[in-house]
Amino acid sequence: MTFTLAYESRKLNFAAQLKIFRSVKVINTSYFKQIGWGSVSYAAWLACCPLVVLADEPWPTAQLAPTGYSAAINSPTADVLPWGGAGLSLSNSNPERARKRSDGSFGSVNAGFGLLPGLELVGRLAYEGDLDCNLYFKPCTGGQRDLSVGAKYQLPIELPLDTRLALGFTDYGGGTTNYRSYYGVATSTWGPLDLSLGYGRPKAASALLDGGFGSVVLRLDDHWAAALEHDSREARLGLNYVRPLTRDLALRVGASRKLTDSTGQQAWQMNAALNWVMGQTPEPFLPRRAPAAPMASAGADVAASPWSSAAPSQLVPQPLSQSDLQPPLSPQAQLTAEGLAQALQASGFAQISVRHSPAQSGQPALWQVRAESRRWRQSQIDALGAALAAWLKPVGATAADELLLTLTYQREPVLHAYTNATCLDGWLQGWTRCAGMAGMAEVEGQPGRALWLSRDGEWPAAVQARLQSRREAASPDSAQQAFVDAGPAWLPQFEIGPGLRTAVGTELGLFDYSLALELGTEVNLAPGLFWQGVLSAPMLHSNDFKDGQAFAGYRPQELGFDSSLLSYWKALPHGVAAQASAGYIDRNYRGGMVEGLWMTEDGRWRLSATAGRFEHEITAARQTPLLGSARWSLVPGAWQLEATAGRFLGGDQGYNLASHHWFGDTMIRLFYRDSQGDAGTAMAAQRKFVGFTLSLPLGPKAAQELGPVTLRGSDRFAWGLQTKVGDKDNILTQGYGEQPRARHGLRTDVTDFDRNGRDDMLANSARLRAVLAQQLAAPR
Repeated sequence: MTFTLAYESRKLNFAAQLKIFRSVKVINTSYFKQIGWGSVSYAAWLACCPLVVLADEPWPTAQLAPTGYSAAINSPTADVLPWGGAGLSLSNSNPERARKRSDGSFGSVNAGFGLLPGLELVGRLAYEGDLDCNLYFKPCTGGQRDLSVGAKYQLPIELPLDTRLALGFTDYGGGTTNYRSYYGVATSTWGPLDLSLGYGRPKAASALLDGGFGSVVLRLDDHWAAALEHDSREARLGLNYVRPLTRDLALRVGASRKLTDSTGQQAWQMNAALNWVMGQTPEPFLPRRAPAAPMASAGADVAASPWSSAAPSQLVPQPLSQSDLQPPLSPQAQLTAEGLAQALQASGFAQISVRHSPAQSGQPALWQVRAESRRWRQSQIDALGAALAAWLKPVGATAADELLLTLTYQREPVLHAYTNATCLDGWLQGWTRCAGMAGMAEVEGQPGRALWLSRDGEWPAAVQARLQSRREAASPDSAQQAFVDAGPAWLPQFEIGPGLRTAVGTELGLFDYSLALELGTEVNLAPGLFWQGVLSAPMLHSNDFKDGQAFAGYRPQELGFDSSLLSYWKALPHGVAAQASAGYIDRNYRGGMVEGLWMTEDGRWRLSATAGRFEHEITAARQTPLLGSARWSLVPGAWQLEATAGRFLGGDQGYNLASHHWFGDTMIRLFYRDSQGDAGTAMAAQRKFVGFTLSLPLGPKAAQELGPVTLRGSDRFAWGLQTKVGDKDNILTQGYGEQPRARHGLRTDVTDFDRNGRDDMLANSARLRAVLAQQLAAPR
């Protein structure tokens, strides 16, 4: 699995940041001081960054084993999944045990993720026999359906002979832990050979690793590798092959033969896997790179910024010429307010307001733009890039014109940007500071930021003073204004996607599901006021979701609204925002709720609260959820920690701890939940759960225009698993820890799914540059 991604990054030149940690020998601690991290934070960063392999290493040879870790075949190696890498594998073996039933199926499904540098997390589903029958009834010939999780961490130390060290565990979670073990392993690379030696300590009688184990893997060429191992129980000889399918996707297959016969382990073991990159790695986790040489045309000083994304000075590209961005403008083609408004409309914006104050009194021209994105709804970065390009392309990269841009949601501001044309063009080349923004730096004597971003528009004093001087210098008589609605504000916006509910690895079946088609709708009624609903149509479901079966209550029974809410949100001073919603939060509960949120300007801290009152339409039971949460962005744009406590929607009280990991638009959320309901209720018993949720947008980034309305894929499709811990049984338990959530509004579109703090946006500068460059290159 690690091999596949590393191979692709070398051969196909994508996701190079996934390998940068393997080539760093020295960390510049001033980077952490500049972004405000103390010694403790620096140590935490260092602890999760494996800097142990030389830059010239060959591609790793580890593959995802059915036992739940990167391995030679079945024995672990010290290599781990790269940060942002993922994979899904299927094997016909459970190496810890002999097959007991000749009928049915036997094997494991594994899903692995590189959550942090040096840390891989692998979920495993082991199965045997009939996969659909109910294990509670004797006629069922099913065997195990074991859901568990394992993890491995590569230590951030450098040893001779290109040696890496890793520690890991298998089978954590669930009422039964059949395969739990702990292990340590070292791997050295000698040319085409990977040599691994380790020791495992079992915590269950059937665990595979019991004592010493080792492996030798030989890279035959860029596609083939041979492996010989002893997993502490059996010796195996195997061969594996990898084939890139696309830029971000590869297929891997492997086969091995048992050489000894000490256990009932499968003689022939087959494995097939898909490996991919989840998304672009944000910049703050990367070691600070060498500063670029200042360019005379804009006086850039990238060395002044801890967020520098410039390449090393010898690789800095020259500024794009005007002809590279667009055909040269003739004097008659000078941009007007009306022309910019039309360009923004063509780029997918509506409710557009443009005010152009021409240059005078020694002050450059100022463009004040306000627009609402209808095409770019899945990410504010995409919308920001499209809007900046719509202005820069006709203005020209060498102009001194300045831009104050405001993006809105439901006609209320959510994101602000300030720059000038020369600085924005330089920022596109990799600058972070620009002489054109002189006098606005956080540190006296340094140039200001080439691109200023703000969530709430509360600019630093220097920026406020500069903007005020621009406005005062502008003559009202010479200013141009243009307004383009691009249709009524109430035109609906639709999003379509699947509604998937699953039950995995239960006694009722290996994989039970209910699939529906969901159509989400938003209709703006006034600034901040809108109706939102989700129409759901049932499509397919497994037997256990049928009427009268265990999961029947968790699927939509007929065409109808899963939610229907009238919502109003408003941005308040000092980073505060609030939203009120009334209607149906789902098919059963109607009522209302109020949400409040405070976030620091840099996005590092967020506090929020939710209070509601709902009544169940069938049982008339009343619920009054009351929740508070605190979120800390440990690594902006990449890693967030959140704690939530209070009374949940089902009436149970407790807390939820979560770790959010971002990879571009893909987010993986790990959680631990502990809650208990009132005596005499269905949730009277205290329950603890661990689990994960994977969420990502579906479909093209740009919505499609269908006449006056727009249609896009789901902004966030989410799917996850959880397992009960701390109990001796695996009895199905539902309903604990549910939080009332509106599909759109404060926690989604307003805060860009909790990632539009200033530092989060700066962390994703590489992506914003890519979007801006793509939009500039697109024909009008």
